[in-house]
Amino acid sequence: MNEGDCLNEIIELKKAWEAIIISVNTTFDRLLHDIGGEETTGLPTEYSYPFTADTNIFIGKKPIAVLLGEERAEADNWRKVFSAIMAKCNSDAVCHENLMYLRDKVAGRDRVLLSRSSDTMKRPLKIDEDMYAEACYGTGTLLYILRDRILAPAHFDFSNISIVVKRN
Repeated sequence: MNEGDCLNEIIELKKAWEAIIISVNTTFDRLLHDIGGEETTGLPTEYSYPFTADTNIFIGKKPIAVLLGEERAEADNWRKVFSAIMAKCNSDAVCHENLMYLRDKVAGRDRVLLSRSSDTMKRPLKIDEDMYAEACYGTGTLLYILRDRILAPAHFDFSNISIVVKRN
């Protein structure tokens, strides 16, 4: 096995491990809540999930904030989460140039995801002058588009980003 294959396998194993840990924690938290009630369990009122985790774990959850390294940005909806992460990416000079290059080149099935203009977008989100992102998607898809279709091609390191959500 070559070095690239090993690295990919390690990344996949880490993703699987994160998904299992999140699933186990969520299940036990719900059991504790069901048995003891909210006041007696002492459970935290919020959880932090790494942005590198499967984006589907965020479906049905209510965001509170985004942790951008040591910085906490309040975000009470998924558009604000998207906006906070894009703002962090756009604040890096190299990533900004990469984002500017990607405009009108990143497209979904029906419309452009990152563009110079908001004209063809259903729910445009202004990122910068002459830069808009399409934000008319459900939670899992929106975060997938952000991470895998925009940030990764822009070469933005999102490994130190977490999303804080309310405990169900």
